[in-house]
Amino acid sequence: MASLAENPRAVIGNNAPPVELTAFEAVKINITDLYDEARLWLDGEPVKTQEQADALNTLKARIKDSIKAAETQRVLESTPHKQKIDEIQARYNELIGNNKSVTGIALKAEEACNAALKPYLVELDRQQQEAARIAREEAARKQEEALAAMRARDAANLQSREEAERLVLEAKQAEAAATAAEKVRAHAKGDGRATGLRTVHRAVMVDRQLAAKWVWLDRNEELMTWIQDQADKAVRSGVRSIAGFEVIEERVI
Repeated sequence: MASLAENPRAVIGNNAPPVELTAFEAVKINITDLYDEARLWLDGEPVKTQEQADALNTLKARIKDSIKAAETQRVLESTPHKQKIDEIQARYNELIGNNKSVTGIALKAEEACNAALKPYLVELDRQQQEAARIAREEAARKQEEALAAMRARDAANLQSREEAERLVLEAKQAEAAATAAEKVRAHAKGDGRATGLRTVHRAVMVDRQLAAKWVWLDRNEELMTWIQDQADKAVRSGVRSIAGFEVIEERVI
């Protein structure tokens, strides 16, 4: 355990003219000096005497004071900027805010447009899906007719052959029409990006026991992390007995 280092800035004869420091530079010099001093002390040797413990605690107190001073200066320097940012944010929140406390009027207007469009688009989507279903059934029917005609055609009968080929062509056209119908999506166009429906999925719990089993098997690490966090919160609140846990008492600084 080394002794406290002499501060070169305090050595007699160091008569360089004073340099005007910014508040940040002063804070940085102070913390840097204390860090260098801590490096001399904390050289891996354990504390062996009360004198060493007291001196090290004094150094720790000075480090804590330097942290408080740095934080105070940080707040002092950042407050005017933060106030300006908060003012700007508040002004724009009225227009485009999107959080728990404020919804801007532009977003309210957009949400109202979506609410008005949704019933129409849902009905249009239903109609298009029905049209696609009918087109697919027609394509399947045409395909069956074409296959039957091809199987029954008489190679020596030109009329029979032409009829089979016509049905094959109609089957191909019906298939293309069905495929095109299935690709149609309900949209509101006009200016800007088109608005349409999209498919989303959400989980609705219907069996707690099976859901808990799924979490245990498939999300076990996340579950254990959450359980540990709940136990830590309980112990901090004063609970001293938790099923599945051993509450350990230890002394810390």
